[in-house]
Amino acid sequence: MSFESEGDYSSVAWDTGTTDYLKPEDLLDQVAEEPPSQDLTRSTISNIDDSMFSTLAPSTINHTDNIANNRQSATDSYAPSVVVPAAYPMTITVTSPVKELDGTKEAFISYLITTETTLETFVAPKATVRRRFQDFVFLCNSLSRDFAACVVPPLPDKHRLEYITGDRFGPEFVEKRRASLQRFLERLARHPTLQKSEYFRIFLESSEWNAESFYRQKKSGDGVFENFGDALLNAFSKIKKPDERFIEIKENIDKIEENLQTIERLYFKIIKRQSDLEADYREFGTSIVNLGQFETGIETQLKKFGETTEKFADAWKRMTDREESEYLNQIREFLSYCHCVKNVLKLRDQKQVDFEELSEYLQGALIEKENLVSTGKGSTGLSSFLVDYIKNVDQEQAKKERLQKLDAKITELKREVESSNDISEKFSDEIVKEYEVFQNIKTVELKDSLLAYTDRHVEFYRQGLQLWEEIIPILEDITI
Repeated sequence: MSFESEGDYSSVAWDTGTTDYLKPEDLLDQVAEEPPSQDLTRSTISNIDDSMFSTLAPSTINHTDNIANNRQSATDSYAPSVVVPAAYPMTITVTSPVKELDGTKEAFISYLITTETTLETFVAPKATVRRRFQDFVFLCNSLSRDFAACVVPPLPDKHRLEYITGDRFGPEFVEKRRASLQRFLERLARHPTLQKSEYFRIFLESSEWNAESFYRQKKSGDGVFENFGDALLNAFSKIKKPDERFIEIKENIDKIEENLQTIERLYFKIIKRQSDLEADYREFGTSIVNLGQFETGIETQLKKFGETTEKFADAWKRMTDREESEYLNQIREFLSYCHCVKNVLKLRDQKQVDFEELSEYLQGALIEKENLVSTGKGSTGLSSFLVDYIKNVDQEQAKKERLQKLDAKITELKREVESSNDISEKFSDEIVKEYEVFQNIKTVELKDSLLAYTDRHVEFYRQGLQLWEEIIPILEDITI
């Protein structure tokens, strides 16, 4: 939004651009039949359709809530009692990575995706397809673009993962990516809206993926928020009346991130300690074997003890590797997930800033009109009056024309303020429900990750117990 001259309300430039498939009339059904001018039609406020509010079933969105009631709810806790439709049960597995086009520059890894679901939109209750990483990227980008009010989970950072492993076709890299891609799909499957999207269905069951031309026709700039017009528009604007609900949500996300970062830092120390112990046990086992070479009569027993120690070191390595792959990577991915929540919160803030700025602009136009009626002078003041006088302009006629322009602009601004308020309120309602979805997913994943962490340790100590119990009879055979 740019103002060519202060107080000149006939020269507003809404310069964020338009998109072909948007339907501003969806949110202007209660407005007078007269369409807004081209200037206001091009505004970011109007370039919204109801698809961005599809976080939940449309019936859960109240388009006629009293504004006073909505403002009252702003003081509620960030975790109010909200109705969140349950997601349909879905089981998705990502398995059997295969290197395709091997030996060429176009080589890539494809993964077998198996889906079992009760959703009626699927052709069959079970589907299997093969997808490569770029297909996941396309799915993620499409969902982010067309479901702006949803917290779309992040994909694994391919560059960071490659830096850690050094070889994107190596078994370690492929396994870490496979596990991350499965978690990505599981998060989508737990989301009550995203799991029902057409994009997700086609991705999971289409056997003619490359033939889905309509799916790939959308370009990266087609979405409402893809060009970041909103972010640029309000880059230096601040909310004047913050909503306590979203302040608390952001603070909660900040605390989650802080705790996860602490866990990540401490777990690095634990992994290093375990790796050091693994190396020490290997050295210890080798020393015992070497000792046996000089001890006649107990050489066999000492060799067996050294081999047991080596096996124990192997168990340390397996546990450490699996914990790093499963537990530590999940912590990093959830940090990225928190960042996605913050991005959606920023979009909500931008909607509120749009409403507040339009409201201020409308108030300025009303003051301009009041001054023009009472004094005959608008915000242009004495300078405009002298110019009109020198040009021998009829002052009454000029005043009448300015009033007509102001009335037209005020009428359009009132429509836009009403529309922007509706958008801001609905977006806010959806974010509250979306945060509940995020909380549910977080709880499920924390439970699963801690159980997996516990299982790894139980498995490790069980193996260690078995190894040391097996060596006891051998050591007892040593005779003096």
